[in-house]
Amino acid sequence: MKTKASLNEQDYLHSFMSTMTQKSDTIINYVLAVYFLLGIGLSFKYDTFEIGVGVGTLNLLAYYSAKFFMKNFKFYQYVLSVVLAIFMAQYIYQMHGMFEMHFTVFIASTILIIYQNWRLQIPLTLLVVLHHAGLAYLQNYIYNDATGLQVYFSQVNFDLETLIIHTVLAAVVFLMNGYWAYYFKEHSENHISKISDEYELENMKLASAKYSSMSATKDYNDFIHRTTLDLKLPVNSVLKLIDVSKGHTDNDKLLTYLEMMRESAKKIDDLVNDIHVKSTNNRN
Repeated sequence: MKTKASLNEQDYLHSFMSTMTQKSDTIINYVLAVYFLLGIGLSFKYDTFEIGVGVGTLNLLAYYSAKFFMKNFKFYQYVLSVVLAIFMAQYIYQMHGMFEMHFTVFIASTILIIYQNWRLQIPLTLLVVLHHAGLAYLQNYIYNDATGLQVYFSQVNFDLETLIIHTVLAAVVFLMNGYWAYYFKEHSENHISKISDEYELENMKLASAKYSSMSATKDYNDFIHRTTLDLKLPVNSVLKLIDVSKGHTDNDKLLTYLEMMRESAKKIDDLVNDIHVKSTNNRN
């Protein structure tokens, strides 16, 4: 990878990344629609329609508002990372702590790779750690009465050891997905850099070929110009010799031959003059 990209390479890289971002945004639109509808679908299990519709709608409003008001920045992508983590928390609550709902965050982490920005894993990781640590503490130490208020975090025993293992494994997944996002971005930049180098090399070859062609054309014009100059003198001498010869004879037949010779020599002279003028113009 070159330390400093050329102007053409920067333009091409910007265009490529803009196209990739637009395609990624289109995919995310479908993903968010599926996430929202999934929340509605889960509402039928424990009658959590207020959570499914309310939290899901707030998530969509947060993402699309950030995208609309800050469309020229990547801030909305970080909002997306937070929104996907909130969807996970929503699903866990809606299913009363079903452990399988925790896996939805791994899907979210993998989806974020399409933006080729490893930093998007950071908000997701922080929110997951805070959510799990906070809810695990509330479930185990505050709302631990089975007959009282429930936080609905996990249906299995989620003690400190389980929390640590769960967090470490999740962090490993986030780290790997962050690495792949970084790798894909580096691969894209290296690929574009290679294309740019090949493009610049091709331009240099074309410029060299053009210069060689121009040099060859100039040498050719110079040769034609010198040749016409060399031809003009003997042709003029022949014309003058014919005119002098015509003045020293009364033989009609000889005069006819001399006139025919003069016409031929004049045609040659006109042709040489035309070539001389064109070669002079081309040299200029």
